This record gives sequence, structure tokens and C-alpha cells, in this order.
Amino acid sequence: MTQFVPPAQPNDPIVDAVGKLVDSVFGHDRATRARTAAILLCAIMYAICCTAAYYAAQINLMRPFAPKFLWATSMPAYVVFYSLVRFGKTKHLKDPTLMLPQNIFALLAIAFAYTAVGPHDRGVVLVLIALVMVFGMYTHTPKQSVQIGLLAMVLLGMSMGVLSHIDPDYYPPDLELLRFELMLGTVPTLIFSAYQISSWRNRLSAQRKDLKIALEQVQQMATHDVLTGLYNRRFMQDRLEDAVKRFERYGERFTVVLIDLDHFKRVNDQYGHKVGDQALMAFANACGIVLRETDIIARWGGEEFIFLLPNTAAEKALIALERLRQTLATCTVSENVPQLRVKFSSGVAVHDCVTSLTHTLERADKALYEAKSSGRDRDVTAPPDKP
Repeated sequence: MTQFVPPAQPNDPIVDAVGKLVDSVFGHDRATRARTAAILLCAIMYAICCTAAYYAAQINLMRPFAPKFLWATSMPAYVVFYSLVRFGKTKHLKDPTLMLPQNIFALLAIAFAYTAVGPHDRGVVLVLIALVMVFGMYTHTPKQSVQIGLLAMVLLGMSMGVLSHIDPDYYPPDLELLRFELMLGTVPTLIFSAYQISSWRNRLSAQRKDLKIALEQVQQMATHDVLTGLYNRRFMQDRLEDAVKRFERYGERFTVVLIDLDHFKRVNDQYGHKVGDQALMAFANACGIVLRETDIIARWGGEEFIFLLPNTAAEKALIALERLRQTLATCTVSENVPQLRVKFSSGVAVHDCVTSLTHTLERADKALYEAKSSGRDRDVTAPPDKP
């Protein structure tokens, strides 16, 4: 029965235009978008502060030249910051958002604004230090957070001391001393808070990395054989069941190959289990060289292995097995036993009709038994299954 497929709806040109605009401004990947958004937010805040500075100059709270100077320095600086981040020039840096240079620039701007505001109102500028510290505490290292806080205290302290000495009328020493004391009482608290938050953030980041590594190790242990590094039986069972589902849905046939290493017990008895383990690893390495990336190899148990070859006929499977046999013939298993070579017998079964996975594995196992019974070191293909 033919299913009705509704016609594709044309894209909204307005939505497309907005999407292209967002991509062009913020970037295409998530990391670049987050960084450019932070840059633009800071630029907007600078624009607001510069606008407020113009108003302050109009009502004689700030010297007239200061707003123009702030505009002339902050906007070009943020064009540079934005361009470097937007076009990926900072991706290789430890601080790809350039938050540390931004904070240093902000402190210089605050120190300048402090010198330009009138004697009785310049204490308001000190509030901006807290804003700088908050912006940095979520990106800086603990050490950088302390450095930014100390730099703020040094810049403002120098401005207060030098200017009150040069022009005591416009910068009254008593008021400057009072503001310096207030700064000493508040900024260290900000430094400590920024240090703590940065430390917590670093610890959480380290814990996330450790957890990710631990989960990867657990996943590796759950799906791989410890000795050979191949997939284990449980993982292969899931892949085989997926292959059966794909066959039932799309008709993608596959071939199963069961392999048993010949005279493996004799190798263990004669040369020891260490050499036996080396034989298993040599076989696994040879499989990785010969088989395709789409083929799945697993250790089925003991000296038994299994191949899952998608979209592969029996003839092609036999060609791959012959290449594997030739590779093993030139492969040195152990330096202590240079003459030892790994040989194997295999049973091949093609899953090309609707039947159970168990039945296909039984056919491959019967073919393997026939290969071993008829002399080993050979491949036997199971006869086609009847629908």
C-alpha cells in the first residue's frame, strides 16, 4: 500500500534571512556563538556606560572630554575583540573569549573614568569593579581572578594617591582616602568570592572530565575483550540482532563467520599460556589488517571468534578469509617461538532469508564443525537456507 507523503513546505524567506543574519553575526558553531554573544554583551554595556558618561558631562558630573575619549577607545577595542573571536582567531588560546584582556581594558577604562568624574560623585565608578569581577569569575582561573582584583586595587589606588597629590582641590585627599578605605573593605571580598567560584568551577570541570573518562573506560570494558581489544560476545550479540532487523526491514543480507583457532590447546600445553595469549592477539591484529572498517569482529569465547560481514556474499567472505590466512602465515606470533604460526578453521553462513539469528548461527557452527572434522585449516560454507 502506497503511503501518502505530503509535499515539502517551502522555507519561510523571513526565517531564512533571520537565520543567515544570526549565523553571520554570531558564527555557525555553538562555541563561537557563545563567545561572540559575550563580546557583544560587553560592547553593549560599554555603549550604555559611554552614553551615561555623555549625560554626566552635560550635567557637569564629568569632565567634557571624557565621554569622547571613552567612545574613541572602547568601541574600536571591541571591534577588534569581536573580530578575533568571530573569525576563529582565538580558538587555540586558553582564553578563547579574550575575557582576561577585556577585563584589563575595562579596569583601565574605569580608572580613567574615575579621574574624570567630579570630586563628590566619583565613588559611583567603583561599583563597576564588581561588574568586571563578576564577568571574569566564570571564565578565569583562580589565579587570574586574584590578579584582576589586585590590578583593580592598584590602578584605583594609584589614581587616588597620585591625583590627590597633584591636584588636591579637584581630588580632595580626605575623600580619596575614604574611598580607598572603602575599596580595601569591599574588593578583597570580591576577590575571595571570585577565587572561590573559579576554584569550584575548575573542580567541577575536572570532575566532569574524570567522569567522562571513567564512563569511557566502563563502556570499553563492557563492550571489548580485555586481552585482544576486540568486541566481546555481548556487544556482537546486539550487532547481530541489529543486522537481522535491518535485513527484515530493508533486505540487507549479511554473512556470519565462526572461527576456531586450530590446535590452540596444544599451543597452551606446549608453549604456555603466555604464548597462547600472544597467538590470540596476533590473530586479532591480523583481522584488523585484512577486514574492512564496516566488518565487525568479536571474540566469541576462548579461541573462538566471529565475524559479521554486512552486504557480503559467501564468495567474498571466503576471499577475505584467504587473505587473513595469508597474512597469518607471515606473522610472527612470539619471539620466543619464531616458528609458530596461527591457523584456523571457519564456518560461513549467509543470512539471506527470513529466519532467526539462532538458526543462522547454528548453520555457521555446523559448517565450522565440518571444517574441523575434515582436517582443519579450511573454510566451509553452510548450504543456502530454505525460505
